[in-house]
Amino acid sequence: MGRRGPAPAPTKVKLARGEPHRDRLNFREPMPRRASPPMPRDLDPAARAVWRRVVREMPAGVITAVDGEVLRCYCEAASRYASAAKLLAASGALVRGVRHGDLIKNPLHQVVRDNADAIRLFARELGLSPSARAGLHMEISPWFPDIDTEIGLPPRLRMVAGQLDGA
Repeated sequence: MGRRGPAPAPTKVKLARGEPHRDRLNFREPMPRRASPPMPRDLDPAARAVWRRVVREMPAGVITAVDGEVLRCYCEAASRYASAAKLLAASGALVRGVRHGDLIKNPLHQVVRDNADAIRLFARELGLSPSARAGLHMEISPWFPDIDTEIGLPPRLRMVAGQLDGA
């Protein structure tokens, strides 16, 4: 069964937002090192390509060394999905059954669907889908400039601050 409601915000995010309730803050929240996870040596070539792409594209500190096993599962699921989807496309959605020779659903369909579900779940955990990234917040630092100074506050916050144009 899935989780209910939105994922809890990290303590740093709550502090930056000015959380008024100190009892809602977890001051013992573990903070992993910002090091990227090392690539396992026994990944197949397709999973290695996924690993390199994900580590290259995600900002430093989003996927850390402690996330290595989850990232491995994601990469292996993506590799299995690609090979099963290619076989399914070549053989078709329906195949002849062994017992009676009738047309049945291709068993590869289940393999493709299972791996697609695994990819979706691991992508959410790692912040690799658009909806998962919408909940991520980057720490403002010299390496990550404050985007609000570049493009202005979001409309909701401009309205609260009384800066909404045309209102």
